[in-house]
Amino acid sequence: MFAALFKKASPWDMFEEGKKSWQDFNAREQEAIIRNYIPKVRYLAQKQKSRVPAHIEYNDLLSAGMMGLMEALGKFRPESGFAFTTYAEGRIKGAMLDEMRRRDPLSRGTRALVKALQEAMDRYENKRGKRPNENELCKLTGLSLEEVRSGLQAMEQQVTTDMDLLAETLSNEAMESGGTPFRTASRNEVVANIRAMLGKLSERENFILSMSYIEEYSLREIADALKVSEGRVSQLRTQALKKLRDLYTRNFGR
Repeated sequence: MFAALFKKASPWDMFEEGKKSWQDFNAREQEAIIRNYIPKVRYLAQKQKSRVPAHIEYNDLLSAGMMGLMEALGKFRPESGFAFTTYAEGRIKGAMLDEMRRRDPLSRGTRALVKALQEAMDRYENKRGKRPNENELCKLTGLSLEEVRSGLQAMEQQVTTDMDLLAETLSNEAMESGGTPFRTASRNEVVANIRAMLGKLSERENFILSMSYIEEYSLREIADALKVSEGRVSQLRTQALKKLRDLYTRNFGR
């Protein structure tokens, strides 16, 4: 019993509790801390892999996540009031998203396709006050239905990655703020602006984003609920994400 009471704390426990900083541990202790968090990195890489295009490899996400972990270990400050696991998760996921952005999946041809669709959508919306459907996009661009759907899917992947990165950026900024009044007020203002942006979406667009990214329903399940095609759900989701990105860019200049 007494042995248990005086059991030496593990390096990662001491690190989590803020009793020692990363630089104060010796090489063997640092290695033990890293090994302790590797399962978390693997879990996050597997979870991210299930949401990304096929060309993104699990090992690439894992490597990026490990770099994020190392960065978190060096920058973590216990006085911030956050547990290291919470802080590290934001850094790890952010590093994975950066890797996804770096490995640009769009070929020159796909980029031209996305640009043509975007220009056609903008012209149509400016003239008629609404977004064109897939068949209308075919007529506007001269593209086949398959090409239109491929371009919309590529556009959605771009926007989704951007919005994921935005969420991670805001999360990291909040954790690094140290709780100072200026930083807290700044973040509250950002949150309020995002809520205002969401309020500018239609009820259907809000529903689709919530079902897709919070409840994690499939396109088929959402389509069944709305009694529309999967293609229509995909298009609505793409335009909702683009609206959020455009509003964010105008408000925050990123």
